[in-house]
Amino acid sequence: MTERALFLQDIREALGISASQERSFEQIPSLFSRPDIARIRAEISQRSAEERQVLLQRFKENGTEIRLQVHLAADHGAAAEIVAEIARGAEPEFGTTRQLIQHESPELAALNLAEQLAGDGVAVHTVNPRDPEARNKTIASYIGLTAADWGIAESATVVQITEPGKARSTSLVPSIHIALLPVERIIADLGELQALLQDCPPASSYVFISGPSKTGDIESYLVYGAHGPREMHVIVLTGK
Repeated sequence: MTERALFLQDIREALGISASQERSFEQIPSLFSRPDIARIRAEISQRSAEERQVLLQRFKENGTEIRLQVHLAADHGAAAEIVAEIARGAEPEFGTTRQLIQHESPELAALNLAEQLAGDGVAVHTVNPRDPEARNKTIASYIGLTAADWGIAESATVVQITEPGKARSTSLVPSIHIALLPVERIIADLGELQALLQDCPPASSYVFISGPSKTGDIESYLVYGAHGPREMHVIVLTGK
């Protein structure tokens, strides 16, 4: 059996469809039906605190498998302490300057990192699309701090909408990526994300990030940091 045939067979088994079965709306309505966007959004908005904790636990467990480090912070002050601890314990991968660049976001501004890291020799920059030095500041930074729009529990994926002040490069160029994620923004799966994205057309693109950059291209040996950050952290704001 060819690889193509095996691939199609796996899909049929997952869907519970035989190779000889007719595939039409009349025969398999669930395969062709459209998701109920309103119902999905209502389920997300009505989740209890206990249900959100279940999603958070699933996010953490799945993150472990992909080398994603998940931290819990009760408030912005605790989140700032976690960022500072990571910054103090890490050395720049290239050069000797200790610089951090962050998205332009009220959530990140509330961390007051410039003040938090003032005595540690870490310069803090904020993405500004009007700053002619924005590109150089990003390249010089060993930590990129982003404001995540959502987290997907099923795959421990961070989702970010690219827009002015929230550049893709902040999560791609520095050696260490830290994302700040409110617990209420953790959703179950891609189906829920698709329902939420209906009203969020990006100015540029969406960024989906599942753990640090990795590749096994060379002799199937897994290497981290080949095409992006070698280390990734998600700080979940739990509110308690």
